[in-house]
Parts: sequence; C-alpha cells; structure tokens
Amino acid sequence: MSLYLAITCIATSQAAKLDRSPEALEKGATIYHRACIFCHGIAGKGDGPAAFFASSYSAPRPKDFTRKDYKFRSTISGELPTDQDLFRTITNGIPGYMPPFEGLTETERWNVIAYIKTFSPAFQTEHVNTLITLEMPPRPATSDSIARGRMMYLELECHVCHGLDATGHGPVHTQGDLKDNTGLPIQPTNLTNLPSFKNGASPQDIARTILTGLDGAPMPSYASAFSSPDTSIWHMVNYVLSLSTATQP
Repeated sequence: MSLYLAITCIATSQAAKLDRSPEALEKGATIYHRACIFCHGIAGKGDGPAAFFASSYSAPRPKDFTRKDYKFRSTISGELPTDQDLFRTITNGIPGYMPPFEGLTETERWNVIAYIKTFSPAFQTEHVNTLITLEMPPRPATSDSIARGRMMYLELECHVCHGLDATGHGPVHTQGDLKDNTGLPIQPTNLTNLPSFKNGASPQDIARTILTGLDGAPMPSYASAFSSPDTSIWHMVNYVLSLSTATQP
C-alpha cells in the first residue's frame, strides 16, 4: 500500500451523515436550481448556459454529475468521491471556475449534495468503501528536500505535461495531445501559480492530488510511486510549494 494511504471503511459513516429524506432532497433541489443550474444544467449534465459562454472548444467544462469520474476525491482512482469530498468542493469552490458556497448553511450544502447524488445511478449502486487518509509526518522544508522533490518531478516525468519550468507547457501539451474525458483539449496546471490550484493549495491538498490523480483528466494517480515507510511525497510537495512566490490561498 502506498505511503500514508490508510484504507478505511467509511460507507456507514458517510451514509449516516447525509439526509436523503424527501424533505432534504426537495430543499437540495430548490438550492440547486437557484445556484447551480446555470453551469451544471437542469439534469446535472454540465450543460448549463454558462458551459458554452466562455468556449465550446476547451476544458474544463462544468462537472457532469451523471458521470462517476470525479476529479476531486480522497478516494482511490476510479472510485466515487466521499460525501465529505463533495462537501469540501462545494464549500471551497474551484479557483477561477466555481465560487465557494460558504454562504450556504452546512445543512443546505448537505441537502444539495444529497440532490446532486440523484443524478448518477452509481451513487445508488456502488458503495464508497475506501478512503485515502493522509497522516501528517514532519515535512522537511529544506533546500535538500526541495532538490529531492525536483528529482522526483523529473523521474516521474511530470515535466512531460507541466514542463521543465512547471508552467504547464510541457511537450505533450504543446503537441495538443492532452484531452479530458469528453475529448476537449485541457491545459496542465501552472504549478508556479499556487492560488490557481483547483483541488486546493495546502500541503495536504497537493499531496492528495498527487496520490489520487484527477479522474476524467490526464493527471493519473501516483500512489504507487510512494511506498511506505518512504516519506518522499513531502519532498514533492515541498518542491511544488517552492515554485510559487504567491501566498498560499
């Protein structure tokens, strides 16, 4: 098992957290139609009017909730997100694409999640049985750690997409070969622009993204590259953090 990947049964705790009563679903639907439909569409297919305003030819487009490939997860690649993953995304938003919805009460956010999950039968038939838990060992933010992270960045060939300068202009992107799961071209993240990280920019967020990958995008999971008791994931995180002069959002 990969570094600090604690596999935990969470189906019971997640089911207990979410209110799936008709009343909760009705409230969630009301909020969804007021705040989410413009981007995600009436049936949750990511085809609201806003999906076509910026460009019909580039990704990412708003999430299609009828598909089970979710980018922002703490679960193993290929699995559905946990309810807490959905709650985190709705609460924090996605920089540059989706606003945070902290203005909704916690109950309202949970109601929206309950409603969103009705769009995909996968949530009805599959159980989220695994959760990636990042235990937090000391993170050596030394020049040696950053240098080791840079070596790993090259060894894992991250530069092929993100570029040697980590600005998102690697050779694969330059050739136009990167596409999302709908076939639209996608731009690798500019790792020198910390506030733009869609999955969060804290050390935990960055480690989670590296370990889980982004389903539906070309970014794969690198969990197998970090075997216990090796703590090198934090060298990679330190390197990524060192690339940006911006303050952590």
